[in-house]
Amino acid sequence: MCASIIHFSLGVAHFDLIVSTISLIFPLAYGNFDWLEYGGIWFITIIMTIYGMTAALLAGIASALSVYAAQSVSYQNPVRRTMTARSLRSSSWNRPTEAASILDSNEIGRKKILIIQLQGHLFFGNVAQLTDNIKATLEQKKGTPAEPWIVIIDFTLVLGMDSSAAQAIGKLKDTMRKRFHIDVAIFVSGSRDGFPCKYDLSHELSCPADPADQDTINKEAALLFGGEAKMEKINTPANLVHTPRLIRSSRDTGLPIPQNLVCDSLDSALIFAENVLIARKNPCLLEDIAEFREPLTKSNNEGEFYSSDEEKRSAIIFLSNLCPGESLSDVEQLFSLFKREVYNENEIIWRQGSVSDSAKLLVKGRLLSLLENEEGTLEQIPTGAMLGELGLVKGIDRLNTVQCVSDGAVLYSLDREDWDVLKRDNPRIARFIDMIVIRYLAHRVQHVSNRIFETRCLPV
Repeated sequence: MCASIIHFSLGVAHFDLIVSTISLIFPLAYGNFDWLEYGGIWFITIIMTIYGMTAALLAGIASALSVYAAQSVSYQNPVRRTMTARSLRSSSWNRPTEAASILDSNEIGRKKILIIQLQGHLFFGNVAQLTDNIKATLEQKKGTPAEPWIVIIDFTLVLGMDSSAAQAIGKLKDTMRKRFHIDVAIFVSGSRDGFPCKYDLSHELSCPADPADQDTINKEAALLFGGEAKMEKINTPANLVHTPRLIRSSRDTGLPIPQNLVCDSLDSALIFAENVLIARKNPCLLEDIAEFREPLTKSNNEGEFYSSDEEKRSAIIFLSNLCPGESLSDVEQLFSLFKREVYNENEIIWRQGSVSDSAKLLVKGRLLSLLENEEGTLEQIPTGAMLGELGLVKGIDRLNTVQCVSDGAVLYSLDREDWDVLKRDNPRIARFIDMIVIRYLAHRVQHVSNRIFETRCLPV
């Protein structure tokens, strides 16, 4: 009887020790495994409590094999799809005609960007299949007109990744460069928080450069991206998660290009890839755009922003980009109806639901578009874009709230009164605004964000 009591006491103590251990480990590990792995942990715990350590070791082996088999079936193909960027469009759609022609070219354009979209859980059981599939795809295209110059690997739909899979991705980066001569490899984490794993994959993939070269790298990366390349904590869509290391392209590029980098969205990755293609053909196009997007300067007296000839010149060029094929004189005639407006940081340009009484052209500064009833739904408006044109043409209320998020912003506005006069007196020029609406809606249909989850918006 005493022996039974002793054994029972030891069993209770053993169970308490296991439960205490689990209570310490689970909060740290929570969210790092899927339900199969959690089930295996509990199965081993119960066996250990009832039958002891030896039985628990056998149960662990059986559980590991079962989880491996189940995961191999559940996540059989980690590659969701592979496609070129030929039919995709980024947010940077108002490019100069020459730049747009480069991107539309079959020889040097978006067709040279290969996008590989991953899905599900990546673990030691399927990462070999993943890397083999990517290598086979690149091998098939190698030496053909379809050979890619830039590869974008998108992790947006990846739910989790173990350390062995993360390390295999790091090795794949080197293989793509050395074996397949990929100029630029871009990895999309799908989140500002980085990749869904404990391993520091962002650092591994971004190849940080020597701090002494950082200023040069930031300048060149910003030129290629068309924005800030530094890591910044701002309440706007991020561009680059990590600053890349720049090298000379093996295909006679006019600028140093990033060997590999990490972005937090497929849109920002596509913008960077497009700029690399443009820089390969004509770096001056990017330099001209960067010149038009220089920061605003303030006067020493009134604190107001200068209105310069250069600013008007850039505004006309931006408007001309939105009206491809139209003569400069016609664009200037349309621009003559626009009135200059200046907004300060955090100032609201308009609120969702307000009356649409104008269309505006963003010449300098940064604006943020957001939906007030949908938390987290926001989008940065690029310099050179027109906003509010749909409301002006159709007469509907504002669909979003627009706010200035830079030190200041300069916009040129076409109000409803001038728009009505233009439609009546010069419908040919008024049609330019109608075409901007059509082009923007067509761009939205082809925007890369519509092609991430399901292809329900086909290119038009």
